[in-house]
Amino acid sequence: MKISNIILFSAIFCVSQVAYSANNPDASTAALVEICQNPNDQDAQNFCFGFGEGVYQSYLANRSPNQRSRICFDRSENSREMILQKFLQWHQANPQFDSERAAKTLIRFFSQTYPCK
Repeated sequence: MKISNIILFSAIFCVSQVAYSANNPDASTAALVEICQNPNDQDAQNFCFGFGEGVYQSYLANRSPNQRSRICFDRSENSREMILQKFLQWHQANPQFDSERAAKTLIRFFSQTYPCK
């Protein structure tokens, strides 16, 4: 059962990524924020959670094993909803990153908001 759920989630995430990239060739921060800011749109919220998780997992997968992580989440204190709200607040204070790629901006946000101690 768990494997089928993982496969289903992965397939949905990949399709969402393609749709997001196709509609937003730059995959800009502004485009991501526009999608993520409506808490009543469950599909958009799920996409935002998946996109953020994908960016973080890509960061982990591509980081050199000898390199110390710059991002440390305390999962017990931060739900994905709280992290998204913190990102949206951070974005309001940092609109200069609107034209940058969303993934790059998310890594910047994660590094500044959840640094390793």
